[in-house]
Amino acid sequence: MPKRPSLKGKGVDIFLGESKTKVEKEPVKGKATFYFPEKLLSELDEAWFSLRRINRRIKKSDIVQAALEIALEGLKEGKQNTPLIEYFKKKR
Repeated sequence: MPKRPSLKGKGVDIFLGESKTKVEKEPVKGKATFYFPEKLLSELDEAWFSLRRINRRIKKSDIVQAALEIALEGLKEGKQNTPLIEYFKKKR
């Protein structure tokens, strides 16, 4: 006899026979390791402490993800004067 599907977490949907709430799952995330200067890591810690006062669930990964998305947004649009491009022009 096959095992019945789990009813855990279904609540009222068990009786109604339909799912009224659809939970959107987060996209699968990959893991990457990068090396940063100590000063930058210290500034990340300070930003993390500051942002946790607003939302306790914020993680350092969230901050880095947001910074990357903002920095790369201009490149995707083909802009020539993005902060990311200017940063590397100064480095030469």
